[in-house]
Amino acid sequence: MSFVNGHFVAYARDLGYHPLVAAAGFSLIGLWAIVGTLFLGHLSDKQGRRKILSFSYHLRGVGFVIVLLSMGIPFLNIPSMGLPALLAGMVLVGVSWNAVVGVTAAYVSDRFGVSKLGTIYGTMFAVMPLGSGLGAFLGGYFYDVRGTYDIAIWSNIVLLVISGLLVLIKERPPAMREAVAVAG
Repeated sequence: MSFVNGHFVAYARDLGYHPLVAAAGFSLIGLWAIVGTLFLGHLSDKQGRRKILSFSYHLRGVGFVIVLLSMGIPFLNIPSMGLPALLAGMVLVGVSWNAVVGVTAAYVSDRFGVSKLGTIYGTMFAVMPLGSGLGAFLGGYFYDVRGTYDIAIWSNIVLLVISGLLVLIKERPPAMREAVAVAG
């Protein structure tokens, strides 16, 4: 997400949009993050954390695909869909933005118990800044090398799809874990 924080306005300006339009597009993330956090958090209580966390990652990936559609995808012969696509993409990115925080905390608690929540969450938040820094850096690096953010955006999409799929992997039941430990 630090890629979006660091590069979205420049991306929109590169597409020819006025800085005010770019900033308004970026502000949609914050507005829709409120909606997504409340709605998807509530939904995770009803539908299960894994499904909603996976959905949130995939929704963000779809948001990035729609952002790419705003400039068009030449190698797929898809023309530019302009500002509506850019803004729609930011809405989807926004809905999924903070939703993962609460759902992730609930998911970790469900999966590992509350007694380990502090350690696991502490470890996650110790490692996340490394990914954030790398994401922001690579976005700028790929832009400097290629003159476009397309590699950074496609990388985000791929990583979000993988993350969404990894969340769906079920934990082995305790009896299965014990059998694997004994056999291994």
